[in-house]
Amino acid sequence: MQFFGRLVNTFSGVTNLFSNPFRVKEVAVAHYTSSDRVREEGQLILFQNTPNRTWDCVLVNPRNSQSGFRCANCAENEEGCTPLHLACRKGDGEILVELVQYCHTQMDVTDYKGETVFHYAVQSDNSQVLQLLGRNAVAGLNQVNNQGLTPLHLACQLGKQEMVRV
Repeated sequence: MQFFGRLVNTFSGVTNLFSNPFRVKEVAVAHYTSSDRVREEGQLILFQNTPNRTWDCVLVNPRNSQSGFRCANCAENEEGCTPLHLACRKGDGEILVELVQYCHTQMDVTDYKGETVFHYAVQSDNSQVLQLLGRNAVAGLNQVNNQGLTPLHLACQLGKQEMVRV
């Protein structure tokens, strides 16, 4: 019950989230038909996709029960990674395109080490991921992490010449 209390508190600030289109994505509730409804409180539904080991919390639209809203930039784990950080770490170009082009996720959000998705792309050593991110370059490209390194500094330090060229 405490878990849902925290989620409800998070969504109580939903007005702030809706004013920032980079944080919330409107989704069709029908997209979750293959997921298990773990819990439901009012208009808040927690879905579990067991095969993919993912969880989504959806706030059902009060004016249209066929659609809902989910957070796209939430820090998901103990490292403070967003879904975009995780996609860059994994090198998953398809998810990356979905998050950047269709969900409009912010690319300058940092994890607890101060690293942006560009730092993660350099560390994954996947030039395709860095090229995809570079199409929509933002301030995160020059963001320094807690060690004072930009993604370019990190690529040089790690000796990743291909990443420097990208």
